[in-house]
Amino acid sequence: MWHIHTSWQMNYWNVKQLALLCFVLAPIYLVPVRLQAQSVEDIIMQHESKGVHWSISVIDEQGQSLESWNDQKWIVPASNMKLVTSAAVLEKLGTEFRYQTPIYGRGYLEDSVWVGDLMIVGKGDPSISGFLYEENRYHVFEELLHVLKNAGITGWTGQWIGRLGYFDAEVYPKGWDWDDLNFYYGVEISELSFNNNAVDLEVVAEGEIGAKPQISWFPDQTDYVRFINEQRIAPAHTKYDEYYRRSWQTNELYLASSLPVGYKETEALAIYDAPAFFMDSFVDYLWANGLEDTQQDTSPYRIERWWPDVLKPETNESLTGLASEQLGSALWTGYPPNWYATNSASDALVGWEYLGAVESPELGNLLSWLNKESDNFYAEMLLKTLSAETHEGPGSTSDGVQKTREILGSMGLDTTYVIMRDGSGLAGGNFLTTSFLTDLLFSMHHRSNSETYRASLPVMGEDGTLHYRMKSSPLRGRVQAKTGFVGGARSLSGYLTTELGNTLIFSMSANNFVSKVSAIDAVHEKILTYLYYNY
Repeated sequence: MWHIHTSWQMNYWNVKQLALLCFVLAPIYLVPVRLQAQSVEDIIMQHESKGVHWSISVIDEQGQSLESWNDQKWIVPASNMKLVTSAAVLEKLGTEFRYQTPIYGRGYLEDSVWVGDLMIVGKGDPSISGFLYEENRYHVFEELLHVLKNAGITGWTGQWIGRLGYFDAEVYPKGWDWDDLNFYYGVEISELSFNNNAVDLEVVAEGEIGAKPQISWFPDQTDYVRFINEQRIAPAHTKYDEYYRRSWQTNELYLASSLPVGYKETEALAIYDAPAFFMDSFVDYLWANGLEDTQQDTSPYRIERWWPDVLKPETNESLTGLASEQLGSALWTGYPPNWYATNSASDALVGWEYLGAVESPELGNLLSWLNKESDNFYAEMLLKTLSAETHEGPGSTSDGVQKTREILGSMGLDTTYVIMRDGSGLAGGNFLTTSFLTDLLFSMHHRSNSETYRASLPVMGEDGTLHYRMKSSPLRGRVQAKTGFVGGARSLSGYLTTELGNTLIFSMSANNFVSKVSAIDAVHEKILTYLYYNY
């Protein structure tokens, strides 16, 4: 028998078949992660590479473990160590902590000229740059100039003194690699620091092939550094080949990069002797803005370090905080040139008149820059500040590490399997576990300063080191996490808000990989996507 289908019957049949087909295929296209991976372990096994050490810990808001893989085994955390430093500093110093950079005078004011010496005391402020001031890198210098003008000072007859002693003289944490000391991520750590202790170089490859490219730099063509420009302009479409080196304990910077024609390169290069760089830049700024220096016979500034008399060495063992180049004289005289003994910080200021001070932004703002931009300099400055603010004597990296362990212990965290060499994670020899990191993040999540801590972390697809990742994913804006990378180690730890609105706390790390970092990031993002849909 023939069956005749009317048009509405045909359409009804097609709709039914289409609906059935959509029902069958929908899970495949809408939730691929659920079908292709039943657990985090499945994702790892699908991307297992020879020699790669994966470690993962995921817990919920109650601290219950949801996913784990080698979570009790040591990893190299890289910049995830900044999570540890940030937690300890925030817990001890508080959200509203601010640095103070004061100015003092020894002498008297006569016709708007200070007759005598002026002194700026280094107190560890890492923000004397433009990063937190809308790229106005002279903002703090402007404020210091206002201090002088408010005191009626338009010139001086003596010297400017850069006073040290808030930190010890060890400018690099132990374990930093020699090659890192040329660049912005391996700069000196000093209580008097300007522009993150780096000069900002710009190279423009305009001209004939084989010619030298043009260079310019900040601070404003300072002569504190000397550039040896042996760079060359290469043909278009050739690969940019970078080469920068600074001679040890000098400010002679050798440039030998090869840049394709039309290429523009910017790089922040580390300087030597951060306090002198600060003072040189500061005095130059005062001169450029109308203040007059009437003395002609001596250098416009000098550096002094005041060392607590309680640390005056009776044996060589007490000199561990001195810079290596100063040990020769210190072993015999007790103090290197321009180092002075003092019984207390107040004794060191006898005879000096307080003229005013400049405040830094609050600690919460400093931590936000530290973690979102993964700034090693900020991390190390804050670690030494933690030491300086919690014990007698100069702040040191080693004491900052010890104080960090004590603070974390007081928070109920087990630091048995935490080996900490510095505050940033750049040093070799840093080890901890992903389980410890989730315990730390869990503890901070339930503390009164939780909002400040979480707000300091990069937001997926929106800012910081996560700005360009997962921008078109549903996870955009729903992950707050700290990235970490050193050679062969990639980490990501933080907080995830799932599709159902639950908060997960996670830490993921891959060590010993030789692939591109993007391949590891892709695995991390698949794991985050799985967690987002399945919890």
